[in-house]
Amino acid sequence: MGVTARFAEFVSKTPSSKVPDDALDAANVGLLDAVGTALVANIHDIGKIITSYTDQMGGSPTATVIGTRIKTSAPNAALANGTLGHSDDYDDVGGFGHPSVILMPTVLALGEQFHKSGREVLEAYALGFEVGTRIGGGIGADHYGRGWHSTSTIGAMASAAAASRLLGLDADHTRTALGIAASLASGVQANFGTMTKPLHPGNGARNGVVAATLAQMGYTANQDVIEAPLGYVAVFGDQQANINGMTTHLGEAPLHVLSAIRIKEWPCCYGHHGVIPMLIDLVHRYEIRPQQVERVDFISNMAYGYLNRPDADTYFGGKFSLQFNIACALVDGTVTYEAFSDEKINSAPIRDMMARVHLSQDPKVARMPARIAGAHQDQKVVVTLKDGRQLENEIEHATNTLRGHQVDIKFEANASHILPSTQAKQALEAFRDLKKVKDVAGIMPTVALK
Repeated sequence: MGVTARFAEFVSKTPSSKVPDDALDAANVGLLDAVGTALVANIHDIGKIITSYTDQMGGSPTATVIGTRIKTSAPNAALANGTLGHSDDYDDVGGFGHPSVILMPTVLALGEQFHKSGREVLEAYALGFEVGTRIGGGIGADHYGRGWHSTSTIGAMASAAAASRLLGLDADHTRTALGIAASLASGVQANFGTMTKPLHPGNGARNGVVAATLAQMGYTANQDVIEAPLGYVAVFGDQQANINGMTTHLGEAPLHVLSAIRIKEWPCCYGHHGVIPMLIDLVHRYEIRPQQVERVDFISNMAYGYLNRPDADTYFGGKFSLQFNIACALVDGTVTYEAFSDEKINSAPIRDMMARVHLSQDPKVARMPARIAGAHQDQKVVVTLKDGRQLENEIEHATNTLRGHQVDIKFEANASHILPSTQAKQALEAFRDLKKVKDVAGIMPTVALK
């Protein structure tokens, strides 16, 4: 049996009893967080544009666009909600990139349309997460290194798997859905720092819904698409790809959703979630004032590529600028949601500090082959003061994640930007424990405008 067929068997035939409650709880955390990040995005231009577009497209009113009065078709809602959820880059990371802004829009759109239970929605999320994470683990690091955005290229396959589960497709039709999704997968990193990056997961979620729906209707595709010559791995993978490894112990090992999700503390690329706390710690430990700083050196394998943006001058660009995030942490001694604004990134104190930031790569890592160097996540920051002192901090890799009540606080803060505070609390209560929800359609009004 080929890899595509094995994934399809796993998605269609895994009994509910084999998806443990702790996996559903982990999925619930990611889904809850993504609903919150979708809500707050409605206050920004990107949210207004994508929801206006969705409204203009019309569609059978079966699924809710989060934070609006719009009901539309499941594919359109998935596009809008995925884009909204990733608009601030505040959503979770793990697995194959940003999993929840692919899977949340998929399972909620179809769950609402077909009146699925919360448990069914979370099972689809967990199984789709597993497919995506396993494809991501086997595709090879060069997939991302060549400029593909794995959240959407791999996420489309994860979405198709989750959608197939919710639609009750058998293994044969699920194989077809994966085949269709492989031809719809897309997303390039050149669009990071623009509105089009958030469009990637929205598009991936929509494509997964479309793929599963077409497969259900009898549409055809290559049923061995992952392993086929000129298929998914042949095109998106490279020398590092390990196709057979994708399904090793599939259905036997613990589900990846149990350990892979990290909930962001700050609304920016997770690549900054190591240096931000290191600098905040230094600022408060040594009472550093901006005027004392001569220069800041950040030494890491992450110092190059799309996070090296010394000229970023928009809040979108700032989410992917090491120079901005470092400057913000030093000038303010903190990084807040409100810091990501065009006004802030162009303010004199921030521009002055950004000019003092210097990025470099560890020379030892620089001499390694790219396929090995990419695995090194060591980060070191050195703040040189005008009096000659050098203050240092370093980590092996970022591990930041919000947990428990911290996730609830973040959700409620995000929701309160667009919903009345009482409704934000109702939404939190409704989405906090989806295993107990009998019909997901019944709770979607809590995240819609009245």
